[in-house]
Amino acid sequence: MSTLTPSHAIVLRTVERCGTTVEAARQLHLTQSAVSKIIARSEASLGIAVFDRRDGRLVLRPQARALLQALGSVEGEWRALRDAVGDLRSGRALPLRIASTPSIGQGLIAQAIRRLVTEYPQARIELIMGDAPTELSQGSADLGVMFSPRVTDDIALTPLARASIIALVREDDPLANRGAVSLPELRQRRLICFDREKSPLGWLIARAHEAAGLDYAPFMTVPYSISAAHLLARQGDVILIDSLLTQAQRFEGLVKLTVTPELPITICLMTPRSRPLSRLAARFVEILTEA
Repeated sequence: MSTLTPSHAIVLRTVERCGTTVEAARQLHLTQSAVSKIIARSEASLGIAVFDRRDGRLVLRPQARALLQALGSVEGEWRALRDAVGDLRSGRALPLRIASTPSIGQGLIAQAIRRLVTEYPQARIELIMGDAPTELSQGSADLGVMFSPRVTDDIALTPLARASIIALVREDDPLANRGAVSLPELRQRRLICFDREKSPLGWLIARAHEAAGLDYAPFMTVPYSISAAHLLARQGDVILIDSLLTQAQRFEGLVKLTVTPELPITICLMTPRSRPLSRLAARFVEILTEA
């Protein structure tokens, strides 16, 4: 014996409203035989006859009236559930919250978001510029993308791509035509860079200075590469930033230099171990991995 399903309930209520299987089939975009079979299966499942035939029409039997009223509530609840599922699948229900730094957000993540919204045009996305590990741990972000992050055990890391530390100088700087520069050559320059305690990139650059026997004492520290790029105004100042920023944005009057030996950076995807990814988040991860 088959079970009465929400879709069967919709057919029964439509037949009651229309009075014939022909009209009900037309409104439901089904064949007349399909509607007749659903009525027969529903009556077999319920153990009672739902309709009587009178003058070529189907009339609801008195003992089935309460049943159809109850099915009306079921139909409404089923429609609400179906709409809720549709919202989840389309990304309308909850925003996808991505925590990142500006240089990754303007480049790698922006490209991935453009691909995502072509597949999910109604998706809601929130890009958070902040401390990605903290945002994930607090539950205020679903995903994080960051350079070489230091994270706790509740966050899983997946390497995505590589970048490197580069230097920016003014185009009238004597170093501008060199193409590359070493850290010892920057010893007497005013350095605009990251704090070694607050930034993974600052920690990496500080380690490189110490390996070269140099003190790491930036003239000015900034939270993000884009902040540093806008602060270089005086000849002789040097900025050390990640290479992704100059791929995503151009800075007039500044010249990019390779730092030797290379200071590689790993761009990592961060996901919480304790929370499953939504459909939208999982697709975003697939796009990032493909990129």
